[in-house]
Amino acid sequence: MTALHQQVRRTLRRHGLIPPGAGVLIGLSGGSDSVALSRLLLDLSGHGEFRVVGLAHLHHGLRPTADRDEAFCSDFATRVRLPIVVERVDVSSYAASHGLSTEDAARRLRYAFLERTATALGATRIAVGHTQDDQAETFLLKLMRGAGLTGLGGIYPRRDSVIRPLLDVSRADLRAYLADRGERWVEDESNENLEIPRNRIRHRVLPELDRAAGGPTRGAIARAAGLLRDDGQWLDELARERFQAVAVERNGGLELDVHALVQAPLPVLRRVLLEAMRRTAGGREIGLEHIEAVLALLGGTQGGVDVPGTRVEVRAGKLVLLQQAGR
Repeated sequence: MTALHQQVRRTLRRHGLIPPGAGVLIGLSGGSDSVALSRLLLDLSGHGEFRVVGLAHLHHGLRPTADRDEAFCSDFATRVRLPIVVERVDVSSYAASHGLSTEDAARRLRYAFLERTATALGATRIAVGHTQDDQAETFLLKLMRGAGLTGLGGIYPRRDSVIRPLLDVSRADLRAYLADRGERWVEDESNENLEIPRNRIRHRVLPELDRAAGGPTRGAIARAAGLLRDDGQWLDELARERFQAVAVERNGGLELDVHALVQAPLPVLRRVLLEAMRRTAGGREIGLEHIEAVLALLGGTQGGVDVPGTRVEVRAGKLVLLQQAGR
């Protein structure tokens, strides 16, 4: 195996991404990252540790070249002798009807499609092609938005059944690997659109950081994200234990003992409140401003507060969260 294969195998093993004998579905866009992911996992699956059961391609209907990408992916599947599931969606209509950005709508539809396809093909893992470059870009985007440890941890190697085996590999190394094999890929022209914040990070900010540092910075930024992710996960575990100790379900809502709550260190307390509000939010988004509002309530600086889907009050030493349908 090449050094690249060995690096991907180390990532798989270090994070326990694929259990022995598991079936893996690969999300294939046609870009260099997903094509390299497919080739690398097919090579590694030949050692009998897992199986690649198929490919999945979602046609978003957003770009003039989307038909070309679909045709490329179908041809690639034929060449590597794997089944492929292709689905078409109207991202723009979904975004408009659900009040979402185009990027968020595309992400939700893509992962829902991958989950359905994995179930249909009997896969227990879904591999996607996020790289070290994506990790560095995500870290910088989150940093500019004032994220905490969980956000600055960037892209996680695994979220439920979704795995990211290429997080320790640069895009340049992947493209060199494909070039050595004579393998083609397609370019997404929207990656050049500097109106998109991620693209400005990629084409302007990171090159300037490289010049300021006198060398590549993506690997160092990705390592920093990994260290912060480890710290954040430890705090998340402490918060889960504290939440289970202080929270009780009551009449469609939650009650948390105020005295026990305020004994927690602030990083843990914020996470406990986030978990509580997520339980009653009905899928609505909870932000830092909502956590700060409840902290002010605990500090006695204001009365009850409304957060997404929930009314929060202090009553007789209890923090009470009342779920409010339709809010």
